[in-house]
Amino acid sequence: MHTATLLTAAVALAVGGPWPAGAAAPVFVAESRCNSQTIDEASARVRDYDRHSPGGNTGQLLQRYGAITDVITVLNEEREILNSVCSADAQAPLFAKIAATAAWALVLEADVAARLNASCPAAAKAFPTMMLADAWLSLANVVNEEGGTVPPSFNDVASRIQTRAQGIGLVLPPWRDTSQYWRDQTHATAKAAIATCPSPSPAPSATQ
Repeated sequence: MHTATLLTAAVALAVGGPWPAGAAAPVFVAESRCNSQTIDEASARVRDYDRHSPGGNTGQLLQRYGAITDVITVLNEEREILNSVCSADAQAPLFAKIAATAAWALVLEADVAARLNASCPAAAKAFPTMMLADAWLSLANVVNEEGGTVPPSFNDVASRIQTRAQGIGLVLPPWRDTSQYWRDQTHATAKAAIATCPSPSPAPSATQ
């Protein structure tokens, strides 16, 4: 199959229905929607994927790849929703949970991509490189926004990223030096390597 660019669609929260004059219902709806339920459900799915191997044939691997991509899409959409309904103070911990869960999903996606592209060593290394770069940036964005403070929930997934990055020769910069530019340059180099293969498998899922 040809390289596919997997884009995520932002979801806008629309509250419909007429509200009585002077009622506080829209505010209540927004406040009640500002929670981690969807994030927790996505995290549970990722945890389940981590515990259960997808199997070894191409169909099983592609199915797992698609399932992980779906989780990342849900997290990106959820971030857009929470950005519109939560206060700035409420957003911070929720966005950190989204970043950690998305990064974990990308780590698992990298594992699947390596297996899907085993026939071409360049792609088997390049696809995971892009996904791990995305995962590292997802965490770094939160850390840098918080002035360098690393949420405790990042420790496990950061270790997973570092271990896999070391295995494929990807040098991860310090948090403060991790940027969209670094990520884009890493992707560009990886894509050039993938181009040498006859038929690369799916590209990494886009994260915010």
